[in-house]
Amino acid sequence: MLTASNPHLAEHAARLATELIVGLAGARWTGHADVHGELPRPVEVPFRPERANEVMGLDVAADEQLALLNRLGFEGSAVVPTWRLRDVTREIDVVEEVARFHLPEVPFTLPLRRDMQGLLTRLQQVRRRVEDALVGLGFAETYTPSLVELDADDHALRLPEPISQELAVLRTRLLPSLVRAAGHNADLGAEQIALFEIARVYFPRAEELPDEHVIVAGICRGGFFRAKGAVAALCGALHVPAHYERADDPLFHPGKTARISAGVLGELHPTVLEGEWAAFELDLGLLAAESREPIAYDEVIAFPAVRQDLAFVVPEEVEAEALVAAAREAAGPELREMRAFDVFRGGQVGSGRKSIAFGVVFQSTERTLTDEDAAALRARIVGVLAQQFGAELRGG
Repeated sequence: MLTASNPHLAEHAARLATELIVGLAGARWTGHADVHGELPRPVEVPFRPERANEVMGLDVAADEQLALLNRLGFEGSAVVPTWRLRDVTREIDVVEEVARFHLPEVPFTLPLRRDMQGLLTRLQQVRRRVEDALVGLGFAETYTPSLVELDADDHALRLPEPISQELAVLRTRLLPSLVRAAGHNADLGAEQIALFEIARVYFPRAEELPDEHVIVAGICRGGFFRAKGAVAALCGALHVPAHYERADDPLFHPGKTARISAGVLGELHPTVLEGEWAAFELDLGLLAAESREPIAYDEVIAFPAVRQDLAFVVPEEVEAEALVAAAREAAGPELREMRAFDVFRGGQVGSGRKSIAFGVVFQSTERTLTDEDAAALRARIVGVLAQQFGAELRGG
């Protein structure tokens, strides 16, 4: 080992080995031959004692510095010993040799901050707001590996030499990892489970590198409306308009799954995880793109609102979101709010139909609405919904 790092020691090592063999094994020395190429010459690294003092923040005399280096085998100002040729190649390496004798004396100081600039990117800002919102909702952040054993996408990128079978594929979805984490916690007896994660997923493409997306996913105890409530809170924190549509997804329960432009939400299928679980999986980049910044606020309306409850019987496939959109177009800005609060099936409603009840708020920015004004707005809504969806007003 010594000769490998310092070829100048080869002759000394051979002499010592010969003495040991002769003395311990009864051998007889008969002669030697030494064949070698040109040995490396000593290297002198430029060294300035004043530079060492600048780096250390100390005032060590030049004579003292040279004396320390001589004790370490350096010759002159900084001729590197042959056994240090590999690790001492620059002036800063020589400074380090001096500094290690004065480490206790080095002062604790912070670097001078001359100029500092930097802002969070739009995606970083949105990520922090999402994290704060989910923590406020009672979710705990978790971290799961980006590598999984299997992925639903048959074309998912597979490592050529994975460190284990369980970490062989770059995942294309984040939610399955959270499902496993929640299931593990449930198996250990945890009850109040609410987890979220923000991480990348990797979609294969023709190029060498995958298409990476930053995803936020969450899972908690509860049904569809727990998932919708969490997503609605996220969209509210980001000022993102959320329009829900009926959707299908292999991880979610049929009929209890919805989609917004940024991703999917709903109640997990019981075969995916036993029990009633709410979950969502959203693309953070899409949320950032749809987030409204800056926010424009309307003045508080000084005139009183007229509140009514309206229930419509519609075919089963009609979505509440579609009814609200049509009603807003028909009534205009004086329809301040229309929110579904109940769905009823069976009884007098009939087969293949359902009754959706809405809380409706009429309000004008210019005057107090009369009962006749509210009745006219209500009639316009009823007429449009009947024409477009075959909706029937219950009790009206």
